[in-house]
Order: sequence, then C-alpha cells, then structure tokens
Amino acid sequence: MTLAVSLRVPDGLVIASDSLSTTAGHIGIAAEFEGQCPKCRKEIKIKNVSMPSIQIPTSLSSFAQKVFPFKKVFGIATFGMAILNEKTIYYHVKKLEKNTNETFLGAIEVANFIMEYFNGEIKKQIKDIDKAPDDFYPLGFLVAGYDEDIAKTIVVSIGKKSKIKENIGSGCTYGGDGEVVNVLWQLSKSDPRRATIYATFSLQDAVDYAEYLIYSTANFQRFSNMIPTVGGHVDIGLITPFKEFTWIKCKEMTKILEMEQPLNIGGLCNEKSTI
Repeated sequence: MTLAVSLRVPDGLVIASDSLSTTAGHIGIAAEFEGQCPKCRKEIKIKNVSMPSIQIPTSLSSFAQKVFPFKKVFGIATFGMAILNEKTIYYHVKKLEKNTNETFLGAIEVANFIMEYFNGEIKKQIKDIDKAPDDFYPLGFLVAGYDEDIAKTIVVSIGKKSKIKENIGSGCTYGGDGEVVNVLWQLSKSDPRRATIYATFSLQDAVDYAEYLIYSTANFQRFSNMIPTVGGHVDIGLITPFKEFTWIKCKEMTKILEMEQPLNIGGLCNEKSTI
C-alpha cells in the first residue's frame, strides 16, 4: 500500500514516501468436520471443506522507488499497486517522461497526462475492471508542483473510474495507508493547542513533518499484529518556485538512477534530512 505525503508550505513543496514493497499471496485451507445429521442423528464426517483463503506476504523489499522527479520541476509519488503489466510504476513513469516531448505548464497538466496513460494500463492488467465497484482504485499518485505561483498537490486515483483531486493552499495531503495519520490529525483537531499550523512551517519543518508521519505509521505497524504496508527507507524531494526538484533524502540506488553526477553530490542526498 505505502504512505506518500506532500506538504505545501510558504516557501515550497515537499513530497515523500516510504520504500516498502509487499507482495501478497493466498493460502487455501481444506478442513474436515464432524457433525450429526439433524434428521437421523447419525454421526457424519465432512471431508475437504474449503475454507476462506488467508492472505500472507510472499516477498518483502525495503528499496522500492516510489518518489521521483518528472520533467525536473514536478514531483511524483506512487501508492497502491507496485507492479503493472510486469513493470514497476517507476519504470512506467520514467519511460513516459522519456518518450514525451510535451511541455507541461503546470501540475494539473502532468496529473491529467499521468491519469490518461495509467487509465489505459490498468485496463490492460485488469481485464474485467468494469465489474469492479465504482470506487475501486488500486493505484494512485501524488503530483506535486506549481501552476504559475500556486503550489498544488494533485491526487490521481486510477481505477474503474479514474479521477483527479486538486489540493491548494498551505496543508498536507497523503495517499495510501493513512490510518495512523488520520488518528494524529483527529488529535490535532480536538484542541486548538494541538493544531498543526502549516502556514508557519519552514521548509525544514515540512521535511521533518513528512518523515514524522511516515515513520510514525511504520513504527506503529512494526509493533502491531499485522502485515506491514509502510516501512524501509524514506525518500524526500523538494520543489520551490525558484529551483528544480531537489533530493533532500534518498536511497543510494536513487543517486545512481536520478542524479547526473551521483558520485559528486556534496552531501546533498544522504541519510540526514537537512536542507
């Protein structure tokens, strides 16, 4: 599932995500039951009764790439499905970026471009998607960037009826497993003294807050009796009106994949979240 987070603060945009990727499998169980016939009262045995399957994780990786720049001035984070038509979402987005010469004037244009492409891809993967509920969205994106001077985080939901939702103004938007985030936000709303004032955040505050939400979720799941959906490394990117997408924190592999000079980064992309 993952947890992707984007903050809009006075000086810029932050976009972040964990790196955990879980592949789920199902185990089928057949059981034998003993009972009594309600009519003749004889003891009977029922063999090979199929029980509901149990979902278990079949593989786990802490290094999935879920945050990436797009056309240098936008940031994208993905949540939900990790593999689509035998390729990662990262592969799809980077191929899409490489193969288009289109100039995007704002984040909303990028969001519509992403939605159009993945709307077609999801229908290739899920042939009978039309039979799914209207609110079936197995894949989603946060697109962060500017439309002129307006900071936007756009949630792109891909499914039976793909859709877009714009978020503007100071604030925080998430995609994916937001159960812990919602609990924390309810606490903030319960008392004005606990309120989170995004309009007063510095860029460093926004970076730290994104990490806080992701690590809080990951740590909660770590100590819970559940299959984790959030964890691993946290990747964080920064966008301002005056500077292209900049990595604040990322994995070593990300340096190789995304940076033009990964061996001479001057401490830019390291494990310490500092700007």
